[in-house]
Amino acid sequence: MRPFYLFKSKHGIFYVQYSNEMTHARCSAKSTRERSYTAAMKVACDWMRNGIPSRTGNRIVESEMVVDTFLNLLNGGKLDDAGIQTVVKALSEKGYTAPAGLIEPAVAVPAPEPLPPPPPKTPLISFLDTFWNYESSPYIKDKLIHKQRIGKRHCYDSRNRVSYWKAYFTEAKYLEDVTTQDLKAFEQALAARGLSAGSLNHIMIVGKTAFKWAVANKKLAEDPCAGLTRYAKDTKARDILSDDEASALFRVKWLDERARVASLVAMTCGLRMGEVLALRKCDIAENRLMVRHSWSVFDGLKSPKNGKTRVVPLLPAVRRELVKLANSNPFGLDPERFIFYGNLSDRPVVENVILDGFKDALAKIRISEALRKERNIVFHSWRHYYAKVIADRVEQRQAQLALGHMTAAMTTYYADHKTESDLAAIEHAAADAFGSCLSGAV
Repeated sequence: MRPFYLFKSKHGIFYVQYSNEMTHARCSAKSTRERSYTAAMKVACDWMRNGIPSRTGNRIVESEMVVDTFLNLLNGGKLDDAGIQTVVKALSEKGYTAPAGLIEPAVAVPAPEPLPPPPPKTPLISFLDTFWNYESSPYIKDKLIHKQRIGKRHCYDSRNRVSYWKAYFTEAKYLEDVTTQDLKAFEQALAARGLSAGSLNHIMIVGKTAFKWAVANKKLAEDPCAGLTRYAKDTKARDILSDDEASALFRVKWLDERARVASLVAMTCGLRMGEVLALRKCDIAENRLMVRHSWSVFDGLKSPKNGKTRVVPLLPAVRRELVKLANSNPFGLDPERFIFYGNLSDRPVVENVILDGFKDALAKIRISEALRKERNIVFHSWRHYYAKVIADRVEQRQAQLALGHMTAAMTTYYADHKTESDLAAIEHAAADAFGSCLSGAV
């Protein structure tokens, strides 16, 4: 076996490999940094005689071979723990030390534990249905615990709108897989059905609210609704009756006395439908009406909208009508009884009785169903009518108190109705202002 071997790399540099007589193998190749064979041979012979240069001085070839042999035995698994400890002890006796615990008997390394399986994905439709279930939703429970308002009717309507999501996404879609592009395609599919912007907004809010909650509760990494465009309002403005129409309405024969008195109260007190139905005899004061509750088929008696009770003036004539109706209650004169009684002692009349009576009375003053829809006159128009009449006669702050609005802007919105008398007054003012300018000019 030769003492060493020379070979040229692809870059033209000669390398030397010394032979290890103990392992009968070649040691690691070392560059001679020479490009001629003769010069490389001289370097190899010099290293063999004087040692291989290193940062700490020349190392003799035999030392390289011993280290190489030791590493081969160690890496080949031919040294047991006792042998390794013998080497460590010898090194220690020569003054070479290692940090405590650096060299220890080899121990079996346990195989890494398999990664836990990823958590199961959540079916989208099941998630939305549970989210809007008033009885079991963690979202609703959290709101109620923190004394925040959320009505059963709102949850019922939202849960019904999940059907739109189910028809498009099917039961196969998972919550974690929903993307912004999925939702935009869903919006386009809904819009193709001719739904109004208001309806589209209500349907999308079913998911938007749920996804926002899921992100906040670490069930989703990001909200897919964040990139959606907001809907503009396209709600048709409600019309109100003129003073003459309102006067004529109460001169006709109504289908049901409860419907007539309900409209009378809504017109003169500005109550919402739910607030009218919730009235009890104990809410009638001498010249005031206590608006303490609202009625919902799903929630029963609850606080009025915005959570605040209010007191409104009660005209003597309207008070007499309310007391008369309350005294006709077939379930007795208990002050806790509903004034607008129904077929059950603990529930007021159904809303349809009030609405049907209102529409019938409108038809009798020649406002047909088609015309009513065209003008968008509904029972809630009475509240707009009341806002208009009151806002024309009192300060805005006082009108806001009477209507129970949280903001002055909402009161302004309700009172923003032009009547024929308004137009006549404007016409008179314009004629007075511009009459002299136009005389002789036209």
